Amino acid sequence: KTEVTYKLWKEVYDEAVKPGHGYVFANAGKKGSSGTGSEDEPVTTISWRDCIVWCNAYTEKEKGIEQCVYRRNDDAVLKDATAEDDCKYAELRMDKKGFRLPTAAEGEYAARWQGSDSTNAAQYGDVWLTKVNSASGAKADWNTADEMKAVAWYQDNAEGKTHPVGEKRANALGLYDMSGNVWEWCWDWYDDNTPDGGQDPTGAASGFSRVARGGCWSDYALYCVVGVRVDSIPILSIINFGLRIACSVGR
Repeated sequence: KTEVTYKLWKEVYDEAVKPGHGYVFANAGKKGSSGTGSEDEPVTTISWRDCIVWCNAYTEKEKGIEQCVYRRNDDAVLKDATAEDDCKYAELRMDKKGFRLPTAAEGEYAARWQGSDSTNAAQYGDVWLTKVNSASGAKADWNTADEMKAVAWYQDNAEGKTHPVGEKRANALGLYDMSGNVWEWCWDWYDDNTPDGGQDPTGAASGFSRVARGGCWSDYALYCVVGVRVDSIPILSIINFGLRIACSVGR
């Protein structure tokens, strides 16, 4: 429902790095954009590689190591965010029920789904999806400041910092901060030839950078709309990026 908070990140991180547990991270993460804020702010300054390893650590803690999603080529559970080739060629085991990053397509759908509500939406079959020029959960496009401020922390209202998760209005699925606060890493390799709305379920087969979605506290409103995605190198760790997790159930 929310971006991963520093509190949850640190709880899992501290357990994972204990002797004998085998997990290695490139970055320890920070409380929001300042590093000194509330533990309920999203964790930041963590790379894509840190995120997939953390997801495995969280899975092992809560569901058992056999449900870990991210694997090395030899099917061993990926535990080292500094192992460049293991991370670059990581395999996504969607048959597992562990925690993981959403794919870019999942992220877009979760940000846009409105069911039968046609307000500020485009119709796809029996489902209405928020228009691509609007923030997630907004009832008007990005030019309507009142609606942007109701659902997102961005340049005009964030006061130059992240905020505790879940303070803005949720979208139709009950998800908070799908626009604004922090960019959210996705699983996919970034592909310039793959437009939003037409992605494969798990993205391109290879690439140089990974997808992030949602915009952040320092961005203009236009960059926080549901139709925008950006690419970034998997080792980047800055105060604008965090994560939201997903898991596969019923498979």
